[in-house]
Amino acid sequence: MPVPAVTTSAAGSLTLLEDEDKDIRVYALNHLLTIVSQFWAEMADKLPYLEVLADPMSKELPTDNRPYAALLISKIYFYMGYLDEAVEFALKAGVAFEKEPSGGEFRETVIAGCLDRAIEQTNRAEKIDPNLGNIVDSVLRSTSGENGKLAMGLALSLRRLDLVEMIYLTSRAPAQSSSSAANAKSSRVTHDEGLLRYVLAEVVSGASGNESWPTEFRANLFNILLRLFRLNPSPDWNSITTVWAQNNDVDAAGEALVKLLQDQEYLNAYQIAFDLNEVAPQAFVDSVRSKLAERALGPPAENAESDDPKVVLDNILRGVTSAEVFLNFLHKNNKTGMSILKVTKETLEDRYSIYHSAITFTNAFAHCGTTSDRFLRENLDWLGRASNWAKFSTTAALGLIHRGSWINGVRVVRPYLPGGSAPNKFSEGGALFALGLIYAGRKEYAEEELRRGLAEGNDPIVQHGAALGLGVSAIATADEEIYEEIRTNLFQDNATAGEAAGYAMGLIMLGTASERAFEEMITYARETQHEKIIRSLAMGIAFLFYGQTDRANGVIKLLTEEKDAILRYGGMFTIALAFAGTSNNRAVKKLLHVAVSDVNDDVRRAAVTALGFVLFRNHTQVPRVVQLLAESYNPHVRHGATLALGISCAGTGLETAVELLEPMTKDPVDFVRQGAYISLAMILIQQSEASSSKVTSTRELFAKVVADKHEDPMARFGASLAQGIIDAGGRNMTLALSTRAGTLNMNAIVGMALFVQFWYWYPLAHGLGLAFTPTAMIAVDEKLRVPKLDLKCEARASLFAYPSTEKKVEEKKKDKAKAAVLSTTARAKARERVKKAEAGEAMDTDDKAEDLPPASGSAPTPKKKAPEKPSEPSSFSLPNMSRVTPHQLPFVVFPTSGRYTPVRPIDHAPATVPSRDRLAPNGGAGASGSIVVLRDNTPEVEGEYIELDKGLWPAPTPAAEEQTAQGEAGQAAGTSEAPAGDEEEEEEEEEEAEMPEPFEYPFEE
Repeated sequence: MPVPAVTTSAAGSLTLLEDEDKDIRVYALNHLLTIVSQFWAEMADKLPYLEVLADPMSKELPTDNRPYAALLISKIYFYMGYLDEAVEFALKAGVAFEKEPSGGEFRETVIAGCLDRAIEQTNRAEKIDPNLGNIVDSVLRSTSGENGKLAMGLALSLRRLDLVEMIYLTSRAPAQSSSSAANAKSSRVTHDEGLLRYVLAEVVSGASGNESWPTEFRANLFNILLRLFRLNPSPDWNSITTVWAQNNDVDAAGEALVKLLQDQEYLNAYQIAFDLNEVAPQAFVDSVRSKLAERALGPPAENAESDDPKVVLDNILRGVTSAEVFLNFLHKNNKTGMSILKVTKETLEDRYSIYHSAITFTNAFAHCGTTSDRFLRENLDWLGRASNWAKFSTTAALGLIHRGSWINGVRVVRPYLPGGSAPNKFSEGGALFALGLIYAGRKEYAEEELRRGLAEGNDPIVQHGAALGLGVSAIATADEEIYEEIRTNLFQDNATAGEAAGYAMGLIMLGTASERAFEEMITYARETQHEKIIRSLAMGIAFLFYGQTDRANGVIKLLTEEKDAILRYGGMFTIALAFAGTSNNRAVKKLLHVAVSDVNDDVRRAAVTALGFVLFRNHTQVPRVVQLLAESYNPHVRHGATLALGISCAGTGLETAVELLEPMTKDPVDFVRQGAYISLAMILIQQSEASSSKVTSTRELFAKVVADKHEDPMARFGASLAQGIIDAGGRNMTLALSTRAGTLNMNAIVGMALFVQFWYWYPLAHGLGLAFTPTAMIAVDEKLRVPKLDLKCEARASLFAYPSTEKKVEEKKKDKAKAAVLSTTARAKARERVKKAEAGEAMDTDDKAEDLPPASGSAPTPKKKAPEKPSEPSSFSLPNMSRVTPHQLPFVVFPTSGRYTPVRPIDHAPATVPSRDRLAPNGGAGASGSIVVLRDNTPEVEGEYIELDKGLWPAPTPAAEEQTAQGEAGQAAGTSEAPAGDEEEEEEEEEEAEMPEPFEYPFEE
């Protein structure tokens, strides 16, 4: 019987499949595999019999052919749309499935299903089926180099550390991409470190669902990364530093620095110290210093020379060197718009406390870290009108203005400290708070003064300032003595002193999850009747569990089930701080549930605000998450939505977030508009007109709201604060809740959490100063001098320019008044024109020549072309110690040929053509710190250096110490240096003035 040329049915083969001869069954099975894509519907009726054939215990088919029966079943289920069953039988097919030709839809779909199943089993801690493991391994091992990141992502999802190592060791570095390209010490081929940096960025960023990773797996992953990074002949110390900080590996960091010092590789040691100081907690850095001291590599106790590498390294680790260069950078490059502050002060009626506080905060934010008190000196009469807590806030603002001025800080605020020359309980309390802000995280500089103010201050207001100052300066130190002193103040049950004590206790024990501290705080919160104390203790508990994702779950459950709404409010911020930056699904679900279900408006507002903290690393998704909440009927929920957008998208310029906030600036409720203004400023900070089209209109909106006397006070307050935030630090600071290496920025997250408490207590708005981060690129040589050199930015200058201060003046053309013409005269002139036209005579008329139509056949008059603007260059040069925003960093490069070479690249991310989509902060392991150490290729030649202002950071001589101890307050007039503002360009060429003497505000009792 002849076989038809075209198969029209599978019935014949299905019949042969039941033949008694096994060889015929095998023939039928092979034929069915070739036609299954056409006749799978007919074969589906025989699935039970096919499953019998595929059974490993069945004798119907030879052993070698049973997998092919399973493969046939898998294909039938695939075409039927049952993917789970298709994957199941593909796994049973084993070798038969592996022989399937690659690139087919069936194979690709089943492999994707296998990978999903493997990841799901891994997350459930189940053992992976051997056949499934073989398929996964074959996929990963066959992955080509260009898909290395995909393979790494799969290996991470499967928690296969052996595959992570295998993929890296089989890779090869692309041309000029390895960190060793700039300073190779070996000619042997290196591996692609970009894969390791990709893994590190994924781990650090909290993406890929890694919040569910066990602690042991995370630690093992960091250990493997550390070992693989060290295989390179020229290790990527920037990434290694991030691994140390993430894994809390003090021993490895200490040993590496010891070896570098012994090998006299001082430049690498200094660079590691700068990076550790930026990305690691202070406790980690202190432990590294102790390790160095144990190996006799710490600074000598006596006769220490300033150029001794041990002393230099210790100063870098302590943050002294960074503080000095950043203070000089902020002071030198201060671009604060003094005209904005002047107009705001003249517009807001300072007889109202809310407006006086608004101007205080605006000035403090705008001049944060610049040491410029010019605005205060020029407005002493305005300062004198401060009263009560406005006076407290005004004095505390000195702490933000002089933030990081560790040498002159005490001298600046001494006149207002208890026992000073300006006695007043509000200014004394504010001065103690200012002292803590100046020395945030550096308690050794101000501990004695603050503890004395806490112990000897009999007034609750002074104790309030001392407790806040101690909390900020001793943040995360877990100092038991200070904690117990503040706890004593709490037990006095005074609302004013107790409120600050609650915040301070949490700040000092930040991230420790201390059970004793938690029990004391929750017990007292339930006993006291003061709402201020309850709220501060609730926030203190939230600080206690900062970053403690595992240990916080029980506390969150306890707080969210409390009857007291204030404790539930604290529960929301406990979620925010414990899961900050993790994008944890359970945390997000909990917050969204509370946001729409709690009976208390404050709790709902806090829940929505907390979303910003949890999701800030995945900020592009936040507008979509809070979109419906932004349209809620409840104004408190809408206010929370504004802050969630501002916190999560701070400094990113995200257009979708701005578009969502713009309608909220016209909300009928005043405090919703307030939140919208503040959040817009947070998002658009350091954005130029070229990178974001909304910058100019937003700035004009702030000025319009502030100037509108009919606007609600709360909205004007928010707009005023927004003016200070968007110009923070003389327009040289940004808001960043993570460091450039992708690690959590502890001070910024805590400062932001404190700032949002201004809803209840205005002085806490100063906490935002902790979140501001200088954006500079500062290159130093081996002796920590700042050489004069130019860097190149491979992008248009307008993308990263300072805001334009030129006011666009539109000249109005004066229209000539038209002479009155009687109707009879007009008709007479018209008749005369017609007669002249018929006679062919020309006639002067009132009509303009350009208005008349051209005569037929005449050549048209050529129009003059408008002069074209010259095209903007595609790159520009940047002098050393210039502002470099996070968006700008990938485009900045050092000159390839020159005297200086950086010991490591500025940024590992390849620069591409800049666009609005491209302009996003490059967080992750590829980004480096702000201070780069240079290798001098010609050290014998004398170079040119930028001279640092010694008045900002005087050498600690005995005379200076004696003068500081006396704390004499000088006269205010004529002693302040005018910063390089937009109205003082002519003064830039003059010599810099000396450090101004401290002055007393004319506060009246």
